[in-house]
Formats: sequence, C-alpha cells, structure tokens
Amino acid sequence: MSKNPKITLLGNNSGRNLGDAAILSSILEMLKNRVPEAEVLVPTLNPKFVDDHYGEQYNMKAVDVRPRTFSMRLLGIPTMAALAKSEIALICDGIIFGYKLFSPHNFLITLFFIVPWARLCGCKVVIFSCGIGPFPSKLSEKMARFVIDLCDLVIMREHDSEKLAKEIGVKTPIQVTGDAAFVNPVSDRSGAQKIADENNLDLSKPILGLNITPYVDSWLTKERKIGSKQDYLEQYAKSVSEAIEIIKKSGAEEPQRVVYSCSPMDEQFSRTFAEKIGGVVIDNTRYLSHDIMALMRETGLLIGMRFHSCVLASGSGTPIIGLVYAPKVRGYMRQLDCEEYSVELKEIWNEDFPEILARGWQERDKLKEKQQKVVAELKKGALDAADQLKDKYFS
Repeated sequence: MSKNPKITLLGNNSGRNLGDAAILSSILEMLKNRVPEAEVLVPTLNPKFVDDHYGEQYNMKAVDVRPRTFSMRLLGIPTMAALAKSEIALICDGIIFGYKLFSPHNFLITLFFIVPWARLCGCKVVIFSCGIGPFPSKLSEKMARFVIDLCDLVIMREHDSEKLAKEIGVKTPIQVTGDAAFVNPVSDRSGAQKIADENNLDLSKPILGLNITPYVDSWLTKERKIGSKQDYLEQYAKSVSEAIEIIKKSGAEEPQRVVYSCSPMDEQFSRTFAEKIGGVVIDNTRYLSHDIMALMRETGLLIGMRFHSCVLASGSGTPIIGLVYAPKVRGYMRQLDCEEYSVELKEIWNEDFPEILARGWQERDKLKEKQQKVVAELKKGALDAADQLKDKYFS
C-alpha cells in the first residue's frame, strides 16, 4: 500500500436513510482510528451532506454520482475514476440484493460492472460487514455470486447472510462479524436534551420508542404479505393505544411516545401514525444519527420495523421488539434469542399483540440485559472487522 492510501466506500451514502448514514459514520470513525493517513472517497447522490458532516473530520471527499454526471447509482465515470486511483474499495451495508433487479435503485446491477473494473485497475474489493439478499430470481443469484466471488475478502454482518451466500453457490471464504452501525459514535446527553427540548419531551419521564415504514410488503414472501398499508397503520396504532392502557392499568407511569423516522420516505406515514397515538416524530431530515441514538439511549423500549431502527436502538443500549417487515429483522431477533418478541406483520391483528407490547415494556430491563449480552459481541465483531482490514492491508 502507498504511504497515503485511498479507500473508496461503495454503499447507499446519500444521507437519506438513517441506517446507511450511521454505517458511513461508523466506518469513517473506524478507518480514522486505524488508518489515519488514508483518504476516503465516497460516491454519493448527496455530496453536500457527506462533505459538510464528515469531510474535514475524516479526511473524506465526496464523489458526485448524481445523474448529471452521467451516472446510474454507482455506475459511472466518477466512481470508476475513484476506483482506478484507490487501493481498496469497501462494499458497505446491505446493497447486494435482487429485489427489482433492473430498477435504477438496485445496486447489484451496478456492482456487477464496477467490481470487475476495480479488479482490472488493481483495486482490491472487500465486502465489509454486509448483509445480502433476498434474491427472488436465478439471475439475481448468479449476479450476486459473481460479485461476491470476485472480492478479495468477504465479511458479513450476520449468519443468515452467510447461509444465503452458500446457498447461492458462493465459493469465497466468508467471515461473520457484526453490523458497523452498532459502533456508530453516540452524542453525549446534551444531544438528546437538544432534541427533547425542540420536541417538548421530558427526559425525566419514560419514553416508548416506535418505528414504522410504509413499505410493509416490499420484502415479504407472498404468504406473509398483509395488503393495505393504511389498514396496517390503523391496526398498529390501535394496538399501541391498547398497550398503553394496559401499562396504565398496571399502575406504571404512562410513557411518552416517540416515533423514530428512518427515511424521508417514511416521514409522512410516521406523522400520521404519531397523531393517532399521541406521539411526536423524530426524523433524520432534521437530526444526525449520533444525536438520534443519544435520544434512543434515553428510550425505555423500541418497537421497530426497519432493520436499522432495531440495530441503532440496540447499539444505544435500548431493548427492542421487532416487527418483521423484512427477513433481516426476523434474523436479527433470532440472533438476539428473542423470537418471542419477533412479531410477523400479520400477527398485529391477533388479540394478544397489545399484551405482547405491554409485557415487553414491563419486562424491558430484563429484555435489555438479555439482548445486550449479544449486542456486546456484535459490537466486538464490528471492531474486529476493522482490525482485520487494517492487519491485512495496512499493517
């Protein structure tokens, strides 16, 4: 490696998704601590966001891949130029999937072309703490296998992805660590207090966190689909209100309701939901992941749909109940050994769903102790992945 190596990060680095922003922040922090002399190049649709929040702090430069640069997602001259002058490229987050394979929003179709280009330029490619799948077609399976087998090092974030990789025929050795977002730097309590003050929250009183997304059927198999997202919102809100009543009848203090929105695409849905349950919305349009995680740390329990709402809450030390809108949420709850608190979306119509929510709240301290034992290992795994990267390429 050169004295001042260049590293390109390939991921969904637009800043619009809370989990993706946390992963970017975490990886930049880990690289800064281990390879401080490196310059990091980040292809992004939102170069101003990336440069403003991370540029100077992490010796990082945004690479503009907006359509005006004749790019389609990662595929274009700016990314190819970045790879040509980089020693290593890291594929980050869960961007290897086959859903809507030929959509401009799919990353696998772009990786299929730029990973061979990177190899041709002498740039090693590493899958860094990624999740993969699903792959609804044989073509997407073959393309994913091709991309993964071209990589010099493959590190995945959970065993479900490792298993899926082997099922589609990947030959490259796979290591399993933990999601990089687990070790995202969290602001001190002043970050939480600032958000609380701006949203009329009292940090001295209990907070129940919730997360919802309108993409209720996008990732589920046909037999698990639920149909109307509006019906889902109504039933979820009704169940939460019933759970609050159960909590109050038990003599416990009524918790404040905070709806964490992980994407601008979720915001309106989240606000409608919050109105129905008497809550407030904390969104990643206004706040960075570090401060949102600081408020999550003050939250007694999170009922999460989006995968990274669950991961970031766990990384903040908050216990979770998972609503399975995608297989990765089910896999994460299984990894935490908390399948009794893993709820399939169709199950919210069950009569006992409000009781599950109320019980989770009442047992949140016990749930936290159980889950954090696993989370501690996942955090260690995320840091081990960074150490391994340094030892293999930068020692």
